[in-house]
Amino acid sequence: MSGRAIVSWACALGLLLSSVAEARLPSAVLGKAFFTVERIKDADTDALAKLFVKAKPRIELERGKDKRWKATLVAFFRKAPADGPMTLWLYDKEDKASLKAKEPVHVFSIDNVKPKQVFIYDLDIDPDRGFNKNHTYLVFIGQIFGKRHQHYAKGEVALK
Repeated sequence: MSGRAIVSWACALGLLLSSVAEARLPSAVLGKAFFTVERIKDADTDALAKLFVKAKPRIELERGKDKRWKATLVAFFRKAPADGPMTLWLYDKEDKASLKAKEPVHVFSIDNVKPKQVFIYDLDIDPDRGFNKNHTYLVFIGQIFGKRHQHYAKGEVALK
């Protein structure tokens, strides 16, 4: 077998194995962001998928004693993202003009992460930063490549 054939075969095997690894997640969670008030740190991907497979990608959060809303975001991407910072885009569902213009009311860049197919992030939503009680926010998680936004998962947070 020539060197070129071995490299070609190895590349094909790598693609096959990566698609098998990605196929482990149930389709019910792919492309969705889920929220929980439980703290979740690095957990087994299969265990997380089983935990959220029947959940809805929406949560109603109650304010804490500190007047903030806190939750853990668990997003399941269809494929592993590129290396680099992740971005959260939040759209107020009541602000139809910003939804139509695709202009989020809040954008957060999350640096110093090593993105994987499952992304876990602790949210601390502060009313002093423009978040409003009794509003629902669409949350998109993804990355920015030049001027292009790549969204990997989405969910909703209702602030009560």
